[in-house]
Amino acid sequence: MNASSTPSDRDTLRAENNIAAWLSILPGLGQIYKGHFAAGFFWMLIGMPLALWVGILLGLATAGIAVLIPILVWAALALDAYFERDVRRHHWLPRPAGDGEDDEFQD
Repeated sequence: MNASSTPSDRDTLRAENNIAAWLSILPGLGQIYKGHFAAGFFWMLIGMPLALWVGILLGLATAGIAVLIPILVWAALALDAYFERDVRRHHWLPRPAGDGEDDEFQD
């Protein structure tokens, strides 16, 4: 890899991390974007509705302070989506050497 391609790879990685964080506006979608389907669907269908329910229920008992629980969970999901390892296979990023595909065609 030459020096001129390194910054673009970092920029691409940073852009994809930003996309994943922004997709977390809908909780779990950032994880799905990065290839973590089970975690994404869990947070989308079970985790966030549960956090909303707990926040509303405890908000009645704590004068509304616990309504912050869903907001904190949502922010944590966006951070998790940003820092989560991307497990998708990209055709525009260079493949690591020796990943097993097309080894017979490499020089």
